Amino acid sequence: MLKYIHLEQIDSTNAYLQRQQSERNIRNWVVSADEQTAGKGMGSNGWESEAGKNLTFSLAVDMGFLPAERQFHLSETVALGIIEVLDKVLPTENLSIKWPNDIYFENRKLAGILINSTIKANMMDVSIIGIGLNVNQTQFQDWPTHPISLKQITGKEYDLQLLLEQITEHILIKVEQLKASPAAIEQNYLKRLYRYRTWADYEVDGKILQLFLTGIDAFGRLLLTDKDNNSYCFDIKEIRFIL
Repeated sequence: MLKYIHLEQIDSTNAYLQRQQSERNIRNWVVSADEQTAGKGMGSNGWESEAGKNLTFSLAVDMGFLPAERQFHLSETVALGIIEVLDKVLPTENLSIKWPNDIYFENRKLAGILINSTIKANMMDVSIIGIGLNVNQTQFQDWPTHPISLKQITGKEYDLQLLLEQITEHILIKVEQLKASPAAIEQNYLKRLYRYRTWADYEVDGKILQLFLTGIDAFGRLLLTDKDNNSYCFDIKEIRFIL
């Protein structure tokens, strides 16, 4: 059973759970906040969120069944859990997962995921999954990711608590599916992967390259080829999507 905790303001819901982890069993805790004063995206990226307008929360999940070297399966699982909930309110053909785990509507960022995991021996332990979903906010700064919200897309206002419960519960369902069939999770992830099996422009080492996205490897690295059939493999921060 999930334990929901709501805070008006916190530095970061991920950081809050990390602090609690040393003293308590935080498995299946969900911490949401109206406002994060130090919310983070991947690496040093910030996350813009108007207080009380969006979902900013973290979920702690027991991932002890997953080998540490396959931890990218969790990114795939969480992204699928979110996108399958959003499929119910937005056109499926416009929704995709931008590698590694952002949720995009067309060419604009709708949600982001940041995962902090602990590892025991060669297995995963507890993973803290931070999620930011743009819901009822209607104005954003001009970020390179071109953020967009559910309300901007549909014109409707959404119940944040209901969305929170739907997403967290669906993520846990997908985690159970991961236990049963990692291959099925990976296949479904590729089906929803932004730019999968298409040509597009990317920035690598300051140069713009036109590349064909062929998939991901076992460690979650992005695989691409160029027109001369040269193969490329990139980890996080080694390639930038030109939007």
